[in-house]
Amino acid sequence: MIPPNAMPPKTLVFRYPGAEAKLRQQYVYQTSLSVKERDDLGLVPGNRLVIRFGEEVVGEGQAILVERTTLGKLSRYDAISAGYESAEAQKKHLLETVLKGARKPEQTEIVRVLYRWL
Repeated sequence: MIPPNAMPPKTLVFRYPGAEAKLRQQYVYQTSLSVKERDDLGLVPGNRLVIRFGEEVVGEGQAILVERTTLGKLSRYDAISAGYESAEAQKKHLLETVLKGARKPEQTEIVRVLYRWL
């Protein structure tokens, strides 16, 4: 069996404008993906990640945690570790991007990805 970190790195692209400063400072960071995005990437804990902010590559990381959750289960800590000012700002951004077009966004599953810098 090939270990997850031996595969080519997966690319995570951040587009939230307020996250750039925190993205470059925090050692452990979090982001949210749709279930389809996660399946397309084939992301599992241990995968190497190329972290991009817009078009700029800002570094490499490694996925620590990849789990399914819902918008209602996200906490204030999740918002802070993802670079948002508040939990409301995170929910608003996720509704406009990851959960866009979902029939019941509060109940739709999203994938929470926690990673560390390499």
